[in-house]
Amino acid sequence: MQQIVPRLYLFDEIGDMVHAYLWEWEGGVTLIDTGLPSASETISRALVAKGYPLHRVQRIILTHGDADHMGSAAKLRRATGAPILCHTVEKDLVEHPWKRRPNALLLRPLFAVVRQFPLMKAEPVTPEEIVVDGQELPEGLTVITTPGHTAGHISLLDRKRRILIAGDALSNRKGKLAPPPGMFTPDMKNAERSIWKLAKKYGDEIDVIVFGHGPPILNNGGARLKAMASRIFASEV
Repeated sequence: MQQIVPRLYLFDEIGDMVHAYLWEWEGGVTLIDTGLPSASETISRALVAKGYPLHRVQRIILTHGDADHMGSAAKLRRATGAPILCHTVEKDLVEHPWKRRPNALLLRPLFAVVRQFPLMKAEPVTPEEIVVDGQELPEGLTVITTPGHTAGHISLLDRKRRILIAGDALSNRKGKLAPPPGMFTPDMKNAERSIWKLAKKYGDEIDVIVFGHGPPILNNGGARLKAMASRIFASEV
């Protein structure tokens, strides 16, 4: 388990294809995303090895319902007893993960086949808690709705420590801050509006950004986010 900043850890044990995080707070620990369906035992072992008994997990937050982010949610809920939280709009996808389809038409047949493999087949789960935009969580995190990549995607902001957990609302590919990939984002216009929202409403409150895909940005994240939003919307200004 790799510390990003104090109290925020990356489960590097599951590899670099997708990221899942541990958030440490006064009430215990919270998992933010759960990796692929094959990651549950690895995450459980990493928790125990780090000194966190499974019963200390207080909540499992899902940024969205893609199989690489919610894949181990059901298994980890059984292992920890922790409730699962997602946005109210994302609840349907979390309960019916087979509804998720790539935006690129040519990928849909392949996607349908791959998701049947046991290591890629996300188990549906019913969240115990649903949230809305602006809601404050006991973990000290503010929920920010960032739709586009999925309809109910959320990002999480720790205002006190200036940390944004972006999920797939943003990516950091080859050192370049970028929108989510178009082939897996059915509403790119809305995804871009979400980037604008993050930049203009919250940019001055952000230093650190962590992603579902790509290495973290450890300083000046808000400035970089605002610069990217300006580039995206430059033709509309």
